[in-house]
Amino acid sequence: MTVAAAADNTFWAVTLGMGAVVVAVVIVLMMMLLSLLKDIDTGVAALIQTGSEVSENTAAIAQLADTGPVLEMIKTEALVHDGYLESQL
Repeated sequence: MTVAAAADNTFWAVTLGMGAVVVAVVIVLMMMLLSLLKDIDTGVAALIQTGSEVSENTAAIAQLADTGPVLEMIKTEALVHDGYLESQL
């Protein structure tokens, strides 16, 4: 075996070793990316659930605009009753 052949074999062994390391690193990075995507998916699902709950809880807010006039009517009626009770004393 000549020196050139031995160097050539060494070159290929080093190249294959580096390739194996690169493949291993890519696999680890892909697994980390997959884990991150699962976390994002879980967070988005929770956010969608919370959004629908907030929507359900705030559906009746538009009806609050009717509360003021009704309270004014109750106040007016209460003052009428107060006046009647004051006149009876």
